[in-house]
Amino acid sequence: MQDASRQFTPPSPSAGIVLGGLAAAATTGALLAFGHRLGDAGLPFGAIGGLVFHSAATAGAGAQMLAGLLLNAAAAYVWSLVFALLVRDAGWRDWLAALAVSVAQLALSWLVAASTGNGIATVLPLGDRLVFAAVLGGVLVLGMRFAFPRSRIL
Repeated sequence: MQDASRQFTPPSPSAGIVLGGLAAAATTGALLAFGHRLGDAGLPFGAIGGLVFHSAATAGAGAQMLAGLLLNAAAAYVWSLVFALLVRDAGWRDWLAALAVSVAQLALSWLVAASTGNGIATVLPLGDRLVFAAVLGGVLVLGMRFAFPRSRIL
């Protein structure tokens, strides 16, 4: 007979909203800080929005920055889902899943920039992108504590 603690129990929608919302807030804050340091807080969002508008990173284009903000939030929810699936369904340790998601995000940002000429890797130096990946991984581990009761994580 299968151990009851290892049976699949789908996460509640509110748990996914909490985890994704925390990740979206943390990554948005990090991008704002990076952009502010570069001279315009909207610059990273303009670069991300350039994926939709097929144009270079511009911080002054309001629609492009809004698209970048929404894409960043959507990506944070997707990475949160991947993290939760790795931890809850695949049985990975939370720190290992966070590391895998962070490395995947870092690699994907580079691939997107190399193939499209847009995205955060076109405006942020490698050090900022490493910090961004660390923020994402850290908030996923910490957010898991808020989103799921301890007994449901294991």
